[in-house]
Amino acid sequence: MSIEGIVVPYELDARFKATSLLLSTNMELDLVIEHNAGETPLFEHLREPVRVKGFIREGKPGQWLIRVTDYKPLI
Repeated sequence: MSIEGIVVPYELDARFKATSLLLSTNMELDLVIEHNAGETPLFEHLREPVRVKGFIREGKPGQWLIRVTDYKPLI
């Protein structure tokens, strides 16, 4: 699946540094971006529009996750 949105912080540490990310789409769908050990190149694109490809699945009730396989910055 391919979807566009803005990368925003989802969780912050004690120093207010983003530890996980969310893709906020214009379809009122927020997708938590899955990552391994806090490492994903999308951290370099905070508050920027991107197009991502990946697999979407349901996490906790009412929460959607996306495992990103590819992305492209839109600016």
